[in-house]
Amino acid sequence: MLRGLVSKIFGFEGEIQELRRQVHELSWDSSFGMWTRNAFLQFCHVMPRDVRWVAFIDMNKIHELNEELGYTEVDRRIKETFSVPFRRSDVVARWYSGDEIVILFDADGSGAGHKIEQLVESATEQGLTFFAAQGRWEVGKTTIEGIVNELANEVVKKKKENAR
Repeated sequence: MLRGLVSKIFGFEGEIQELRRQVHELSWDSSFGMWTRNAFLQFCHVMPRDVRWVAFIDMNKIHELNEELGYTEVDRRIKETFSVPFRRSDVVARWYSGDEIVILFDADGSGAGHKIEQLVESATEQGLTFFAAQGRWEVGKTTIEGIVNELANEVVKKKKENAR
């Protein structure tokens, strides 16, 4: 209340609203229709202690598809792939680049697995494929970065095995 009064007195109300708008804009990747890595990490850092399921997805041949189809078309296909219905409490985000996606599920392992199956179907409809790994994250006992790194390593192994 006092902060609001001081803000109005000094004319900062508009500036504060603009900064909030910019933070939201920088947290959302509109090309992919999902959160950014930094936004995802912020959600995870305020997550109450519990067991959550996390998936790491690495889209296949995105660089080649960008050259063949163009960046805009590939972005559209990825956005469409991840437009399957999620729970409001699920968090979907780009991890590092455009071909790595993480999902924090508000579901058990079977619910997360079912959603991955839906994503496989959705990706296939868009002419895309991916490798995925999912695992448990014990919030407060390990970091989200740690579990994502473990899952990323699993995906790398799957890709190497598939290349043989």
